[in-house]
Amino acid sequence: MSAPSAAMRKRASTERPGLFRRLSARGQAMVEYSVITHFLLIGGTVLLLPVITKLYESLSLYFESIYFVLNTAAI
Repeated sequence: MSAPSAAMRKRASTERPGLFRRLSARGQAMVEYSVITHFLLIGGTVLLLPVITKLYESLSLYFESIYFVLNTAAI
């Protein structure tokens, strides 16, 4: 059997044996982080909907009172 050529030795020395395993583990961590973040964002939004509704109602009441005072002063 003949000895491997220089190109084969160079390619074998530049390949990293655990690279795919590390990249797949990193990809799994990124997917887990993304899923947890989305659950927190969507869950937080759903939990804050009643609060946002109350804030909108209070803002509307505030503007209505400003317009009432302006219209009363114009008379």
